[in-house]
Amino acid sequence: MESLTYTDSTSKARSSRLRQARKAVDSQPSAGKTPESELMTVEEYFDEVWQRYLEKYEKLQA
Repeated sequence: MESLTYTDSTSKARSSRLRQARKAVDSQPSAGKTPESELMTVEEYFDEVWQRYLEKYEKLQA
């Protein structure tokens, strides 16, 4: 079995990429949560998906 050795340059590069990624995430504006009253239920969502499916199916049959 081979053993892998990592050099300091690899770990430094990896840690600098992680720091850059964290900065990018921190600099993005955070979006607030959607109020519970504006969310649709699972049933409502799948009803809409089903209606869209039926509409497209009817168009294909015509």
